Amino acid sequence: MKNVLTHKWVPFLAGVGVLLTALSAQAAYPDKPIRLVVPFTPGGVTDVIARGVAQQMSEDLGQIIIVENKPGASGIIATDFVAKSAPDGYTVLLAAVGQAVVNNHLYKKLPYKPEQDLTAVSLVAEGQNVLVVNAQQSPFKSGQELIQYARAHPEELTYASFGNGSSSHLSAAAFTTMADIDVIHAPYRGSAPAMTDLLGGHISFMFDSMGTAITHINANTVRPLAVSGPERSSLLPEVPTFAELGLDQGYNVTAWFGFHVSSGTPAQIVERLSQSMKVVSQNAEFVETFRRQGVEIKSSTPAEYAAFLQQENEKLGSLIKQANITLD
Repeated sequence: MKNVLTHKWVPFLAGVGVLLTALSAQAAYPDKPIRLVVPFTPGGVTDVIARGVAQQMSEDLGQIIIVENKPGASGIIATDFVAKSAPDGYTVLLAAVGQAVVNNHLYKKLPYKPEQDLTAVSLVAEGQNVLVVNAQQSPFKSGQELIQYARAHPEELTYASFGNGSSSHLSAAAFTTMADIDVIHAPYRGSAPAMTDLLGGHISFMFDSMGTAITHINANTVRPLAVSGPERSSLLPEVPTFAELGLDQGYNVTAWFGFHVSSGTPAQIVERLSQSMKVVSQNAEFVETFRRQGVEIKSSTPAEYAAFLQQENEKLGSLIKQANITLD
């Protein structure tokens, strides 16, 4: 009888051992370096945010966070890589609005299922886009002037964006849709070439990220006419919002960024990463450094970020459909 009982208990004890090992691993998290995947090349705003936040979080977590750039295919390569990574919290994606939301509506088929394969961790940062014109050549001194002219001269004005589906494109699409104006879209491969053509007088206007536009605004080479967020920017307190131009407030578009991990990552690990981002967001000196660059460092619980993603999916999905934004 003693031997029979012993054999019956062996599987149970083995299972308990596995469970305790797993719980111990979670409790010790992180016990090795973490990889933070960025879906863009080094030097851009997403990369700068990633490296700054990674340094701060590594101090809180007690482990090195290695930033790894995986650009290409509108961020799909990086997103797919993280979605298919081990669900252990050691591979984290810093997604911009394009990877977290826009691609879901622009691509009919993705190599991953966003809602099933990725878990929301925390909002990380948010920045406004600003409508700018050439300060030396453009006749427009206000957003209202631009709107009035565009309504009277359909398909005459041209605007630049960082590419189809980018936050600059969505900001412009929101603006032109709400203003009911017919203008021509010229997609570029990033902010720099778009700004070059704006300064050269080849395009009429563009929405640039606050962080890169502010340098040109301070140099008086471009003139700001409106900001894309629901409130005025502290960097440009005199520049109105869409609502203040008399446009509907339903389509405010900001450039935001958030952390994601692969689905199945233990809740305790997801929460630990979220809490670490909260610590970073409470570092006043670090936050102020980015605020001066037009970026607001933020944090949220996993549940709050998931709810935010749902809202953005509904809003931007509606905008993409109404503005007839395609990849063509």
